[in-house]
Formats: sequence, C-alpha cells, structure tokens
Amino acid sequence: MKIRVISFFIALLVAGTYGQEQNNRQDPPRVSRSLNYGNWVGKRVMTQEFMEQVGIQGEQAKKLKESLEVLEGKLRTLDETINQAALQQAEIAKKVLSEPGASVDEVMKIIENIGKLRTEQAKLSTQMLVVIRDSLTAEQREKANAIIVAEGQKRMKERAARREREEREHNVKQPGRPAAPKGW
Repeated sequence: MKIRVISFFIALLVAGTYGQEQNNRQDPPRVSRSLNYGNWVGKRVMTQEFMEQVGIQGEQAKKLKESLEVLEGKLRTLDETINQAALQQAEIAKKVLSEPGASVDEVMKIIENIGKLRTEQAKLSTQMLVVIRDSLTAEQREKANAIIVAEGQKRMKERAARREREEREHNVKQPGRPAAPKGW
C-alpha cells in the first residue's frame, strides 16, 4: 500500500513536469507562451485586429511592441528557469518519496525558489499592463476597456450556455440503461 501511495505521488510530479516540458516543445506562437497564460490582455492588445480597433499605429505601436518584447523576454527566461527547477524537483522528489526517512529540505528549497520565480512572473505581467496603460491615450484606453469587457461578457455567456448544454446532455437518460439508484 505504501509503495502505491509513493508511486502515485511520483506519477503526479512526473506528469506535471512532463506537461510543462510538452508546453515548452510547442512552436512559439506569434505572441509567446507567457502572454498566453500569464497576461492574456497583453496578448490581445498585441493582435493586429485589436490595434486597428483601438487605433494603435505607427510609432506608438512600435514603441509598445518594443517595450512588451523586453518584458516578454524576461518572462520566457523565467519560464525556462521554472521548468528546469520543476524537473529537478521531480527528480529529487522521486528519491525522497521512495526512501523512508529521506530529508525533504532540498525539495522544499526548490519549491520555495519556484514560488519566488512565480512571484516575479506576476510582477512582470503587471508591468506589461502598466506599459499598455501608459502607451495608450485616454480614448484608446476607453476603447480597449470596452472591447475587453465585451469579449469577457461574451466568453461568460458562452461558458454558461455550454454548461447548460452539458447538463442537459448529462441528464438525458441513456437508452438501454436503468436509472441510477437514488442517493448515488
């Protein structure tokens, strides 16, 4: 039983690390991966469509892109560092979880370091938002806000509709199957 529990934890750590590794192997999109999950507003602002809708063009667009690329480079470096630390954590955790009495100090230090790196990611994502804010005129910020709010409301409605549809599909009795006993 103890070996199964240890194996389960090792599998979780390896799966998480493998998933992070797989994310890094994908070809980078036009706007890098960090913006995809760390700062979706930055990703959206940098699309050609959004820039046209808001009126970001010429020198303003160039300066905005340059500023965000600097921050994006730092985010990429942090991503790589975090992924390396996660791989190291998984290797050490395998040892710690398979050897009763083994010290967890080293793995805990890595976890602390990853936490600090994630805090740096959050700070950089916030800096990106500040760069966007400071790069746009009041009118552009107003347009940008309206677009982002409308898109958010649209996504919320789509999610609610999908949830309702899934619930209806789930509640439809499947032919040839008896109803589940009450209380299950």
